Amino acid sequence: MALLTPERIELEREYLPRTQVSKSYQFSKRLLDIVVAGILLILLAPVLLILGILIWLDSHGSLFVQEACARQLPPDESTAPPGSLKTFGMYRFRTTLMPHLLLFRLSDDPQVTRMGRFLRATSLDELPQLFNVVKGEMSLVGPRPTPIETVNQDFREWHTQRLQVKPGMLGWWQVSRRNLGTLEEMVSVDLEYIRRRSFWFDLQIVLMTPRALLRRTTYQHWLTPSLEYGVKENIAYATLKRLMDLTVGGIVLFFTWPLLLIIALAIRLDSDGPVIFTQLRAGKRVPVITPNGTELRVKSFRIYKFRTMYNRQKENDAIHQQWVKDWKNGKFKSDNPENVVKPTYDPRVTRVGRFLRATSLDELPQVFNILKGDMSLVGPRPVPIYEVKEYDEWYYRRLDVVPGLTGWWQIHLRGRGTIEQMVELDLEYIERRSILFDIKIILRTAPAVISQRGAK
Repeated sequence: MALLTPERIELEREYLPRTQVSKSYQFSKRLLDIVVAGILLILLAPVLLILGILIWLDSHGSLFVQEACARQLPPDESTAPPGSLKTFGMYRFRTTLMPHLLLFRLSDDPQVTRMGRFLRATSLDELPQLFNVVKGEMSLVGPRPTPIETVNQDFREWHTQRLQVKPGMLGWWQVSRRNLGTLEEMVSVDLEYIRRRSFWFDLQIVLMTPRALLRRTTYQHWLTPSLEYGVKENIAYATLKRLMDLTVGGIVLFFTWPLLLIIALAIRLDSDGPVIFTQLRAGKRVPVITPNGTELRVKSFRIYKFRTMYNRQKENDAIHQQWVKDWKNGKFKSDNPENVVKPTYDPRVTRVGRFLRATSLDELPQVFNILKGDMSLVGPRPVPIYEVKEYDEWYYRRLDVVPGLTGWWQIHLRGRGTIEQMVELDLEYIERRSILFDIKIILRTAPAVISQRGAK
């Protein structure tokens, strides 16, 4: 595929000859749409029924939603003002609690149901669009249908040239760009499809679709041009990673519950206060729709730890906030051969707390965060919200993945080094992450914990 440069996009805006295709191609494409969509509806009828039942059991509401999308332009028109476009109702399975608010496909949207997350991750919510194909409103292959709300708000008149052909369930944009990019890039790729379309090109897109689905992102299929989001989500890796989190987390919880009870009793006998310490931590950044466009914002969650300090949380937080500022400003760089950034003796820590910190047993309750999906076994460590406020702009990139119980920084510098070194190691992990790399980090965590280096 040709490189999407600003010059190329500008060329598309200025000139796009209306492509002509043979009547035999049009006839065979429509015939193929009807035959294939009909066969799929018959074969997938049990799947549609099961999905419908699961959606109904998961949350109240209709099984299907209809989204108003722009129709194909009449044969005698190459462009049209956005306000004059006719629409059709595109079917999909309901994936949110409030279907009328469904305009974008956001990750970690609180409106998305449990079943909805599964349907979106697997694209099974798109199956009802086979009815649109049979009705002739869509084709199996073509530019993805554009919501009329988006046309009215974001499209330019030249964008409507992509409506020269019937919208499709599958498209060149989806298989070539992995669903992430800017709106203008999406339009440019769709116009490329219009120029190149043929029976064999459609077949190529169909054959490329399974691979694209395994590598797709769960975010909406375009982002505002100013938004820099460098992490591509691989659904196969994400699925395996989540399965590993659930499996290992469940096994750890099953075998350590007696130890959890013993630690809880020791904490309670050692000092007054709750056994479990909770704190608001920074999770993964997610796209959020605002009046100014789509922005990346930090999603927060409550982390669970065994309490290791005396029960004076406001005072403890104030001291730690000042420590974070000093760390950020490089106060611990001098007179420190090993660059240990944690104090050797912290009077806020209880007797039991010192043992728990040295052995990292205070982190065990985070297994519940992992099972809930707030955290993963491996990833950048989640930091307090007030620490994020001290970040330089490039530090935020470490928040583009789910935080972890252990990570690349923990096994290298645990409790030592500068904040820049922590961020650099976390970004290296993000670049290299894979299931094998995660397993490598998990296996190297035990020696790091046993050595107690940097644990204070």
